[in-house]
Amino acid sequence: MKFQFNRKAAAVILLVAAVFLLIVNLLIRHFDQQEETEILQTDLTTIQIDSLFLFSLYSFGLSNDWIKEVRNKNTDKSYIVKLPIDLSIPVVLTEINSNLFESNLIISSVEKDFSGRTRLTISNEDRIILSAEFKYDKEIFRTAITLGFIIKNYELSGSEDSLLLELPEPFSVSLKPSLENTKRVNYIIDLGKTYSIFIDDEIPDLKYRLNESYSEKRLIGSLKSIITDYVNATFFIIDDNSDLYLSPSFDYIRRELEIRKISILRLSEIQQLNDENEIDLKNLFDNQIKETDDKKEKIFFVTADEFRTLLPEIERYRKTGVKIVHPSEINKVADNSD
Repeated sequence: MKFQFNRKAAAVILLVAAVFLLIVNLLIRHFDQQEETEILQTDLTTIQIDSLFLFSLYSFGLSNDWIKEVRNKNTDKSYIVKLPIDLSIPVVLTEINSNLFESNLIISSVEKDFSGRTRLTISNEDRIILSAEFKYDKEIFRTAITLGFIIKNYELSGSEDSLLLELPEPFSVSLKPSLENTKRVNYIIDLGKTYSIFIDDEIPDLKYRLNESYSEKRLIGSLKSIITDYVNATFFIIDDNSDLYLSPSFDYIRRELEIRKISILRLSEIQQLNDENEIDLKNLFDNQIKETDDKKEKIFFVTADEFRTLLPEIERYRKTGVKIVHPSEINKVADNSD
């Protein structure tokens, strides 16, 4: 018996099969999403809610003395929280909401008076689990550390270097005087960043080279070329282990920079991390912050890759009150005449 292939019937069968598979796929996705939603909408215990609430507060660098637990028969946990005036209550409430987002809790807040005093309640359908009153206190202050960052060995050699300049973080890039780098300064300025000049014994181009064996006239000529071609440099960094710095010739350079009110920063005054391991780099950075006394300033000299790695840490410390500024705003640069 000869088999006859019916194209029309086959097409109908394939169409029906395709529709069937589509419906099955949609049903699977629906149940997966429903299951995922059920997983996300978790029931937290009072201890977990309290821990997430306190974690939210401590992420802003609040002191234990500013968070007072009080008795309240209507709730399991109740607090009075004092905030410094540089930290907005709405910002803190947003953080608490974010940390409790994947739960089925009801979070509400009411501003009590014109001073900003606000009452927060965290509850489920049956009862209030945690309540807190937030108020500003002009007598308390968070850590007032100020940090600046200088990107070393900056070359603008790829798209990642270009994207780095577009970050909103304030920083300066360090450039060694060269004919090639003169082509980069306008681009750096156009993207709202600044640059500093790095001086050592390894300046490549003869036009800008500074050598301890040069005569005063030749040294001053090279220095004037640097100052003219890099007129927007915010300050100069000198390697104080270089032969140039350790020689009497540097006195000529120092004098010329002082006359023009150009700040000089010694390399030894800048903190370098120099660690290729990401975890060790972050730990070293954390230790440097912890060792910095309140109301002190510190400048970090880092590579572009190190800076990218540290960006989450920088943001975390900014939340605690640490200020990130352009290096030229730090006193040791602004007031330094060496």
